[in-house]
Amino acid sequence: MIEDHFSHPQRHVLKMEGEGTAAVACGSCAMFAILPKVAGSFTCSNCMLIALLKDKVQQLEERVATLQRIRELELFLEATEHTVSTKEETGDSPEKVASSPTQEPDIWRNVTQRSRRPRVRSDCLEIRNRFEVLSPSMEDEEQTPFEDLSLITVDQVYEDEQQRQSSGNVQATLERTAHRRTPTRPKRRRVVVIGDSLLRGTEAVICGPDKMSREVCCLPGAKIQDVTERLQGIIKPTDKYPFLLVHVGTNDTASNSLQKIKRDYEALGRKLKQLNAQIVISSVLPVERRGPGREGKIVEVNNWLRKWCKQEQFGFLDHGMQFLEDGLLASDGLHLTTVGRNVFAKNLRNLIRRALN
Repeated sequence: MIEDHFSHPQRHVLKMEGEGTAAVACGSCAMFAILPKVAGSFTCSNCMLIALLKDKVQQLEERVATLQRIRELELFLEATEHTVSTKEETGDSPEKVASSPTQEPDIWRNVTQRSRRPRVRSDCLEIRNRFEVLSPSMEDEEQTPFEDLSLITVDQVYEDEQQRQSSGNVQATLERTAHRRTPTRPKRRRVVVIGDSLLRGTEAVICGPDKMSREVCCLPGAKIQDVTERLQGIIKPTDKYPFLLVHVGTNDTASNSLQKIKRDYEALGRKLKQLNAQIVISSVLPVERRGPGREGKIVEVNNWLRKWCKQEQFGFLDHGMQFLEDGLLASDGLHLTTVGRNVFAKNLRNLIRRALN
């Protein structure tokens, strides 16, 4: 026997006597579903997904509106800077405008006779720096790194970032104005970040400050040998002392022995030395729930990398155990979450800024 229940205005129930099941209608789309027992209001999975998508779309619209407002403010500030710099270059200052004789254009003035003496032009003097021999050549200055990056920790990179942000936007505005007034800009050094799939999604943070001269080369599933083979096609002969940051080794620790990993790194080092570039090697990030053997192997690889980079005069970025904190590693214990990827990208970006500046 089938009984109709209309006690709830948004839910219709058809109950089968003796079986303990009921056909319950969704309160949103009125579609029926067979449930073991009748509870409160029922919403089907499709309606729940639609509601979730609506919330996501609303959040995205709010973020787009915020970005548009920020972009409008940036354009306004750039236009104001350009106007101020143009007035300073042309010399149209308020004092000069106030002191100009254009306030009384219709008044005649008596001009006394002045003796015009011919200007005597002196001969051109040859100016020479007699200490020029003692100064290093320009070519040597360009190929000498500004800072020793033999061992850089994440804490040092973070402190540099805090000091840079504390200087405020005034210094950044002055630097942009100075670059605009400079008639010729020197060619910027090319920056290449190459590595495995952990670099996926970091290009926006790393390349944001200079999209023309920075690039991220992500090779999903790559091992040390794969990066060694791809270097020749990525670094061009026309690149003048580029900056190369390598992050690889996580996939090697899954199947290769410690001796095999060392040999692959040594082959990579021989290839890197042929490129005439500034090299920095990033340490292998820790993993979770992959067995004590692999976790211990990563620690041994990083300890050996630190000594090997110092011996080969490569820079070394030590991430330490920072990514073992909650919320940085994904559920598989290998890849990074969105927060972890953002932290990883900022560490690489700050290192690049420190090396170039």
